[in-house]
Parts: sequence; structure tokens; C-alpha cells
Amino acid sequence: MFWTTPKCPLDDESRQWVDESFRWLIEELTPEVVRSVPVFLPEEHFFPDPYDGSRRSIRKMVDRVCEYMEVDPELIEVCFFEGESTGRIHPLASPESGESHPLGIYSMKPSGKHTISLNMDQAGNPEMMVATIAHELGHVILLGEGRINEDFEGHEPLTDLLTVAYGFGVFSANSSFVFEQWTNAQYQGWRAGGAGYLTEEAYGYALALFALFRSERKPAWSKYLKTNVKAYFKQSAKFIETTGSPFDSDKVNGPLSEKR
Repeated sequence: MFWTTPKCPLDDESRQWVDESFRWLIEELTPEVVRSVPVFLPEEHFFPDPYDGSRRSIRKMVDRVCEYMEVDPELIEVCFFEGESTGRIHPLASPESGESHPLGIYSMKPSGKHTISLNMDQAGNPEMMVATIAHELGHVILLGEGRINEDFEGHEPLTDLLTVAYGFGVFSANSSFVFEQWTNAQYQGWRAGGAGYLTEEAYGYALALFALFRSERKPAWSKYLKTNVKAYFKQSAKFIETTGSPFDSDKVNGPLSEKR
């Protein structure tokens, strides 16, 4: 029988970016935080507040995610907007047939307060709303606290990666691709879309790094991952086990200063 080396779901360039960026996040957030943060899950234990998709319930959700990500909720102003759903009809529509609309927008005021604007189109999907809130609060941590320069080209995917380091990887990964049925008075079909800037493959690999750093060989939280992400997570874990940890001392150094 012939044995082959497990293949990483990411190409070499993407894998190296995730490796280097995750190591940088560990340094910024401190190893103690990344090792000890809970892995937040779509369970009542973590989100006990009643949720009905209203602006009031979303504000409560923002406050709770603030608590988990150690962001002062008093510094966060929440605004809402509406727009067409992200994504496009699948499988026949071309990319040009629909526009992409943001699920969240971040801005910082001269007063030092931060504004996160949330698209109400996602209000009916609490898991996606949590993922969006975590991403926007990630901007507060990275941009608002001066950890990265606003001109840093990779700040959006880096912010997605931060949600993994802060324990929100299950929400972010599961929201990275959405495939849902839609209908109206004349037509029905399927809509493909998602939230965030990292692919399912990248989330699978990042979650494998997260588990490795925390010494979680078979984490119980992985059962909450959607099928594709879970497959990439397992594939990535096997790849890392075979090729060696990117946290080894001879692999730690990298061009971290370019983020500032």
C-alpha cells in the first residue's frame, strides 16, 4: 500500500499568510488569551438573551459579544441599514447579475468612540449576525486600538482571522458560505453567498492552527462546524501533524512589522 502526505486545502502562499498572521495575532493578543478564551457556540449557554431580530435584541447581542471580546460596550455606537441580500442566484447567474452588499461597516469617531453599522437583511440569521458583530468588533481591536495601520492591505482577512483567535471561529466559518432557498411571486431558486473575507478552506486551516496552539487534538466544538469546513479542518489537522507545527521555534519569525 502506498501512503501519500496529506495535502493542505490552501495553496502555499495562502497557507504561509495564515501561519504568519496567526502567529502575529498570538503575539498581539498574548498566548494566554488565545489559549484560555472559550470557544463560543450557538448555544443558549453563550447567548441567553431572547433574540427576535429586532434592533433592541441585536444591541443586546452586540453588548454580549463586546463582553466576550473584551471591548467596552460604552464605546460602541450601533447603527442599522438595509440593503439587498449578499450573493447571487446559483447556479446560472453570472457574477455581474447582482451586487454585493456589506453586512457590517466600521468607523471610528474623533471622540474615540466606534460605530458599527449592521445590515438588517441578516437579522433573521442570528449566527451570521454574531459573525458580523465579531468581525466589526475585530476592527475595534485591530484598527481602533492602533494594532494595525488602516492602509494595511490585508486588514479585512486579518480581522476575520482574529475572530478565530478570540473563539468565534465556529460562527465565522459557518457564515463564510451560505446556500439557501429563496422565492417570490414569480420565481424560486437558490442563493449562494456568505459573510467575511476568508474562504471555507482558510477557516478550516485556521481552526486547525487554533486547536493545535491550544493542544486540542479532537476538540468537541468541531462538531458544530458545517460539513465543508469540518472536512477542511480535519484535512488541515492531518497535514499539520505530518509536516510539523508552524509554531516551532524555527518558524516563528516573520515580517510582522508591515501590519503597522
